[in-house]
Amino acid sequence: MSPRRAPGAQLDCEIRPATVRDLSEIVDVWGELALHHASLDRAFAPSRRWREEYRQFISGLVGRDDALAVVATVGGHLIGFAVGRISLLPAFFEHRRRGYVHDVVTREAYRRRGVGRRLVNSLLEWMDEAGVSSVELTVAVNNPEAVAFWSRLGFVAYMQHFKRDTG
Repeated sequence: MSPRRAPGAQLDCEIRPATVRDLSEIVDVWGELALHHASLDRAFAPSRRWREEYRQFISGLVGRDDALAVVATVGGHLIGFAVGRISLLPAFFEHRRRGYVHDVVTREAYRRRGVGRRLVNSLLEWMDEAGVSSVELTVAVNNPEAVAFWSRLGFVAYMQHFKRDTG
């Protein structure tokens, strides 16, 4: 399916909670994200069983009170999805309820049309209603498009995540 409007124009799509019927398409879209991330850094390389493992991960979140997966569809075709979770930090933190955005991806043909922003906003609204005061995520530092996207949405870097490859 191709986009209905010129790139840059807002896309009229439906944003709704994911269901088990969406799992196969969610896994396909996540595969696009995984391949992109693997090209940025080998630490993101998916395993041989990534399809089954990611399907199990998402299916374990559908219907939970502390997690939300939402999808964007056009004409019944899934064009993107986002996953968020809420966790409770130990009591020695003043603001204990934290949100975390796991994955946000829009199929390439539909990017820069407001789909990702709408997916994220639906997660943020859900988290706000649940009393979450802070939302976190990780973004690859060598992915300038993603860094710019999150910055436009008001996210700021407040920690640095380090790694050391041993092999």
